[in-house]
Amino acid sequence: MNVKDVLLSVNDIIKSFGDQKVISSYYLEFRRRLEVLKLVETHCRPGSTILDIGAQPFIISCALKRMGYKVIAFDVEPEPYMKISERCSVDVTKCDLERRD
Repeated sequence: MNVKDVLLSVNDIIKSFGDQKVISSYYLEFRRRLEVLKLVETHCRPGSTILDIGAQPFIISCALKRMGYKVIAFDVEPEPYMKISERCSVDVTKCDLERRD
């Protein structure tokens, strides 16, 4: 499956989530996400572990997982979109990388 088809395949998960903001984001940022996925495919070996920082709503994370990468998603507030990550079996870590504790 090519990268575009992988990203298109995430559409069903996004639509089933039922959040209009996420659905709009999926379409509005489709081309940017497609370019990110192409870069990963070009520069990362299949099966590599990818860290997705600022990951919610987990659209790229889900696509990367479907491409065969191990994905660890970091986000400061992942809770509103955890159902999406769970449907894709993406590991999520709640983390604020800008905070110094």
